[in-house]
Amino acid sequence: MSMKAESIQIAESVFANPSAFLLLEEPQSYQNMTIIPIIIQEDKLIDFITLREAEELELIEVLETNSVNQLEVVNKSNKQLLIPFGTTVRGGKQDRTIWEPILLPPSETHKVFNTRSSPASSTNTFTVPSKCIEQSRWHLNESPKFKSTNQRLHPNVAFEAMSSTGQGAVWNEIQSHRDEMNYNGDIAPTQSYLDMTKNSQKETEEIVSNFRTIENQCGIICFVNKEFIGIEFYANMTAWNSMNEDILNAFAIEALRFKNKPMKEGEIDFFGTFQKTMKSIKMELSVRKGVGLGDVVEFNSNNNEKWRGITLIHEKKAVQFYLVSKRGGSTPNRTPQVQQFRNKINNQIL
Repeated sequence: MSMKAESIQIAESVFANPSAFLLLEEPQSYQNMTIIPIIIQEDKLIDFITLREAEELELIEVLETNSVNQLEVVNKSNKQLLIPFGTTVRGGKQDRTIWEPILLPPSETHKVFNTRSSPASSTNTFTVPSKCIEQSRWHLNESPKFKSTNQRLHPNVAFEAMSSTGQGAVWNEIQSHRDEMNYNGDIAPTQSYLDMTKNSQKETEEIVSNFRTIENQCGIICFVNKEFIGIEFYANMTAWNSMNEDILNAFAIEALRFKNKPMKEGEIDFFGTFQKTMKSIKMELSVRKGVGLGDVVEFNSNNNEKWRGITLIHEKKAVQFYLVSKRGGSTPNRTPQVQQFRNKINNQIL
């Protein structure tokens, strides 16, 4: 079996039999949001540090390029380094998101021959894919450098940011979120997703404060209004600990979006609902070589349900696994308002 076929098979196994891959703890609920903490089995663990950890140790630089859909990353770490899908970075000519999980090799063993890497990969420099989350700016405020933020993409925007969709779909969803949350025109004049979502921060932090991290946790399964909406987990507990509040905040935005919607009455079997849903989603899977180590596997539902996800498989393990459903939000023919904002941006980002 080829490595790519094996990566597809591993991703499929998470859908077919989640309990063989994950250990699930007791659900925790607050208001209309419920989470099931995930503990990954020991034989599925991988050692790496995250982008945030590398930044704190000054072991990474994220730099602007001449293209909106590419950033340059200089890795100085002697460990494997993960840039997760859904990471947002502020700076450069506009804020961006990284739209696939990327595992970079240790700097002293950079021997990755990959056409998607930059020519300078032997000097620990990689070109990574990005998408714009700040539509109406294309100039440097200060520096060509970026810093990661503690704001992850919430599921609806993350759904559109995955690589099977174009830049316009991301902008549409961000603008739809502005409309849903009734943010006034003074908020985020450059259409920055990061500036918009700051206005929900107090409410999302209040939700997140009511959930607790358990020992050896590496992810969550999330329900909103008693409906399964997504799952995210990592092959490393330290990674989860460094990002868990950011991830919970992103899911909490979904709880805010649906807080005034009807909720199913009575008790539900959260474990059974999760298992049943995972097995019932009809997914089309595709695989490609990652920017650094491993294979990126994408999955899209091929029925009327809107599910989309992505995982990075390395050494037969899922480094990051992310799956969400899209509920409401933008539609392909959504609004002339989006075009007005799009016309403000330099043509080179389209």
